[in-house]
Amino acid sequence: MAPTLVARNGGRAGIVALAAVLLLGLGLRVGYAWNGRAPVFDAVAYARIAENLERGDGFSLGKDATQPASNYSPGLPLLVAGLHELSGGKHERFARVFLALIGSLSVLFAYLIGRRLSGPAAGLIGAAAVAVYPALLEYQGMLMGEPLAATLLSGAVLSMLWAAGPHDAATGAGGVPRWLLPGALLGALALVRPEYLAISALAGVLVAARRPVAWRAGLACAGMLLLGVAVVVAPWTIRNAIALDRLVPVSTGGGQVLFAGAYMPSEGDPERVGREVLERHPGLTRKLASRYLPASAPAGQTLDAVLARVRLEQILAALAAQRYPELDTDRALARMGRERLWEDVAEEPLDYAGFLAAKFARTWFRGARDVMRRPAWEVLHWALLALGLLGLAVLAQRRRWEALLLGAILAAITALAALFVASPRRVLVAIPLLAPLAGVGAVWLWAGLRERLRPDTAP
Repeated sequence: MAPTLVARNGGRAGIVALAAVLLLGLGLRVGYAWNGRAPVFDAVAYARIAENLERGDGFSLGKDATQPASNYSPGLPLLVAGLHELSGGKHERFARVFLALIGSLSVLFAYLIGRRLSGPAAGLIGAAAVAVYPALLEYQGMLMGEPLAATLLSGAVLSMLWAAGPHDAATGAGGVPRWLLPGALLGALALVRPEYLAISALAGVLVAARRPVAWRAGLACAGMLLLGVAVVVAPWTIRNAIALDRLVPVSTGGGQVLFAGAYMPSEGDPERVGREVLERHPGLTRKLASRYLPASAPAGQTLDAVLARVRLEQILAALAAQRYPELDTDRALARMGRERLWEDVAEEPLDYAGFLAAKFARTWFRGARDVMRRPAWEVLHWALLALGLLGLAVLAQRRRWEALLLGAILAAITALAALFVASPRRVLVAIPLLAPLAGVGAVWLWAGLRERLRPDTAP
């Protein structure tokens, strides 16, 4: 093994520790993928779309779907459909294991990001946290996009740090082609999580402003990054323009998440939106009951019976049709969401500020999945948050552009949660970024503690 490689990774002990962490992350993910987990509703929908694609039925959900297939991001079902084609039929376990292999790369990427920011110890801390983070593992046991998105995001950030390396220290011009790789990864990420199109644009601005003196080179690097995004996303956008007869960069459904995210009576909990809507629209409740409930349903339990049988998207679609019958559901809900948003901000600014605070807490302070309510995993989640913030502050003093890049991505995730549905699943994608930042904070704390405990050797 090359001496420089050993030295860069903390010596032989560091190499052994890294191998152990990588094997742990890989083994856990493959184990969860092999055994599987009871799929959530979105995982069932992704599996159905992939199956229909493989059968030649197109990007569809079937006649019993509660919302159009275009509301789902295409990246995961397209990949799974390709795996079905490769394996000669529907083999979901094969697809899950393949996705687990991709998901395990997030452990390596977290290590490499941490090592680049503050050395191998920071990288190992970050990689170990990603390797065992339970919510990522549980989603690896079903066809969900979060583990795939986590790998793509951490890979994109790592490639941006690589592209911004010392190879172009003089002018920034020499590494322009390198920015195509992070752009392509961000484009693939947008196909899995469409909101990352906005974060890709933000990344382009940060890259352009990285070297104010060499601004032409900065613009060239940003242009190359955005070109990489466009090359990956454009084919699906063109497909949408033909299939949907309107400009849809990745997926529809933005109106639904905007309305649900802006619905202040829910107090920031998307699981309460349906109940709150029906309680405020009894006529809508009766209409849905007549459509979906049997005639023998008890009259006194209509609301609960409707909520038990009808999904949120069906409730909101019925509300949209009642309010704006001339518009399709997505556009109607988008208009209603904007109306609520501006009305609440203008008329109840303090209440709306409290609403945003509740959404912020729900997004960051609760780990995704019930397993994160267990004390040990709650401690891990909170430690990552606290040490991650500390690491970001330390990084801001040492490596300002890297701190700005990571901080801007985390801030953008927070802003998207404030504007749309506040879900801990948004944070799950960023765990491979938060964990190496926590490693930076932990290494800084340990160095300070060692300095304080060092005996005074002065005469």
